[in-house]
Amino acid sequence: MDACCEFSRKIYVYQIQKKKFETEIEANEEEKEALTKRFSIPKILSLVCFYKLSYFYKGHIRAQGLIKASIIHNCVISLEDFPVEIEENFELIFIPAFQISQELEGLDDPDVISYENDYIDIGEVTAQQFALILDPYPHKPNIDNDLILKEEDLDIINITSKRDNPFKILEKLKKV
Repeated sequence: MDACCEFSRKIYVYQIQKKKFETEIEANEEEKEALTKRFSIPKILSLVCFYKLSYFYKGHIRAQGLIKASIIHNCVISLEDFPVEIEENFELIFIPAFQISQELEGLDDPDVISYENDYIDIGEVTAQQFALILDPYPHKPNIDNDLILKEEDLDIINITSKRDNPFKILEKLKKV
């Protein structure tokens, strides 16, 4: 499998032009294993994404998605594996690659993704959105470690650090 195509599901634009298109995609065992390696996480138990795609204008496709996943993540503090449930909505606009330079400046939100050859790979888009959702520094819930600062440990209001004026220090050096 190519590194970019572990989870490929192609939808042709002509399928969306006539009416709204709704679909659900789910990663099989081989795809979950490949994505696990790609994202360096211990295990993906399930990965499903629901899409609502609609034709916008000039070949633009608006996509609304919902990712649901169950994974095993690794705690950066205790190094223990722990289960994580993910449920996240996202919205994207797909624009033909030849239009992207002109159109990108006018669109801020939602994210814009280019497509070529009259199809959109919603599997790869799902993998990319999944990567954005993953916590880069996962902490196991209720982990008790002295290295983790908690809000009640911080006493910012009562910190009164008196520092010498740097010009006074220079003045003392000048006198010597």
